[in-house]
Amino acid sequence: MHASGVAVLGLGNVLMQDEGIGVHLVKLLADRFIFNPPIRMIDGGTTGTDLLPYFEEYARILILDAVDFGKEAGHVEIIRNEDIMTRFRSKISLHHLGLSDVLSTLQLLGIKPEEICLVGIQPASMELGLEPSDTVRAHFGHALDIILEILAAWQIAFSDK
Repeated sequence: MHASGVAVLGLGNVLMQDEGIGVHLVKLLADRFIFNPPIRMIDGGTTGTDLLPYFEEYARILILDAVDFGKEAGHVEIIRNEDIMTRFRSKISLHHLGLSDVLSTLQLLGIKPEEICLVGIQPASMELGLEPSDTVRAHFGHALDIILEILAAWQIAFSDK
């Protein structure tokens, strides 16, 4: 089976403020935009190898997550393809172990999506709380711009709902 299409995978624990950034961004994208051709929006939560089928099914995967870049809170950065594995050797949360496991398993099985891209945001707070911190939320617009640019480069058009 040849993989095709695009999936956007939000990772994180929404019970721990900025740890849930990826899931919050996926919901925001799904609520605000219509994509053409349609893309799959996935709330990956904190699961690990359960995500493996998505990497087999889709040609391009955009991962959204909190990442400790060692920068100021709200910093947004793009990591692509093989660089993702390098970055996730030092993990900031439990689900990063799951993502590393998935990527390692993909390598072992010889499964390689055409492109994997991760948009990470530096968290400000990993305390208990259902909403992202104000500091990080203030950078959501910038993160959305970057996400939409990546999707446009992948030939995905979008319009407001």
